[in-house]
Amino acid sequence: MLQNWNCRFGSIKTITQLKKTINMGEIPNYYSLVANKLSELEGTFTDGFDNNIKYLLKKDNWQTGNLINGKPQVSLIKHLNAYSFDLHCFPIINDEPQMLVKPYDPLSPFKEFNPAVLGPLLRIPNLQEFINITIRFGDEADLELLKYTHMLVEQLVTLLKQNILVIENAGASIEEIYTESMTQLHEQGS
Repeated sequence: MLQNWNCRFGSIKTITQLKKTINMGEIPNYYSLVANKLSELEGTFTDGFDNNIKYLLKKDNWQTGNLINGKPQVSLIKHLNAYSFDLHCFPIINDEPQMLVKPYDPLSPFKEFNPAVLGPLLRIPNLQEFINITIRFGDEADLELLKYTHMLVEQLVTLLKQNILVIENAGASIEEIYTESMTQLHEQGS
């Protein structure tokens, strides 16, 4: 079991260099899927592309009459399935998280934010598979990538909490998912 969830590296590029060193230049597909998504997340605020995260944080997209203490209310839900780890964001309307919101809904805290159309704020493909492979056969780079994934997701949640009113932050963290997966795999005798 991992005792320390601090990543020793500050970027995907550095962790990938370690992976290449360990694997004689080869990068396995299971590693690439996670690393590529995290590279995209690293570039969220440095690249010029619009995305759901930037939209949520941009005050021009808020309906000022529906803010609490000057901030929109949302619910954040982390969800893991066989295909991906998702971080969902649902606007709070009438004291309830809403999955389906009409554009310019007069009660919404956002001008146009429909989670049913836009999907999750963040989706990391095949994370459960990556965790299982890391537990069974992983090397130092796999563990560091997993720690870095945990760190980036938690930093994103913290950023959102600082800028919008997060009423609920539900679902398991990457660390909790890893620990649970480790327990289950050991109980199965793998």
